Amino acid sequence: MKKIQWRGTWGVGDVCMGLNVAHNYSWSNKDCEVELEFHWNHDEDYKTRPDDPETIIERCAFLYDKYHQNDRVKVSHVFNTSLFYYAEEDPYKDKDPHKVRWIFPNNVKNKVLRSEEMDWVYDKKYYRELRERKHHLGVYWTPQHNSERPRYWKRQLLPKDWEETKNKFKKVSNFIELNYQTPIKDAFDIIVECDWIFCYEGMWHYLARNLAKPIVIQSKEKITLANTPQVKRLRNRTSYKSWLVSKKPDLLIHGLKNRAVTYYKNKLKKFHEDR
Repeated sequence: MKKIQWRGTWGVGDVCMGLNVAHNYSWSNKDCEVELEFHWNHDEDYKTRPDDPETIIERCAFLYDKYHQNDRVKVSHVFNTSLFYYAEEDPYKDKDPHKVRWIFPNNVKNKVLRSEEMDWVYDKKYYRELRERKHHLGVYWTPQHNSERPRYWKRQLLPKDWEETKNKFKKVSNFIELNYQTPIKDAFDIIVECDWIFCYEGMWHYLARNLAKPIVIQSKEKITLANTPQVKRLRNRTSYKSWLVSKKPDLLIHGLKNRAVTYYKNKLKKFHEDR
């Protein structure tokens, strides 16, 4: 069995990335068994706020259960770890660009990961055909209600921009807003059933990736393309606002769907076809 050690943080995206990489590693290496060992700088029952609906460990277990061929990967946890570095003043936002985030077999630290090495899927029963509809279900999340303030490049859109987006699409789409305290089951079920997503870079974006959901994000960083390969990425607030008025709302959603369908067919479908 091959072991991958992963630096855990509160973010669901980091957990999904670890799970994706481990499953993909097994698939790419002759179906070898993999132990994914998450490391945490806190106890098993840690919450960022007392009223959080669940711990990150509980979220990890829920998501792992949804993975396609999850018998490829055994998940384990090490709490109060000393293996990885966490900044004392803010363990989830330390600025050290050289910190070790993962360790692969043969003690390979911070292996450079290509986007395709982060691809994986949930069980096929969670996938919905992206049909054209008269009225869509849109999902969105913003950084406005986060427990901690995201980096500046993740919050260039203003509250009025999110409202403008809803107003643009209100004739062709209903909306459900998620936040980081949305229970994991609710977030998963809503994203499974949704038709498209607009959001900031983070929070539930890996669920959108694995489910190949149409998604638009304002972000200047290339990491957004690595995290959500099907994304319509708009580099700044100006380009986002220009996109909003560039076409009729149904045509904008149609364009997002084309990206998502292409991503699934070219990158993810092979995993579901592998028996």
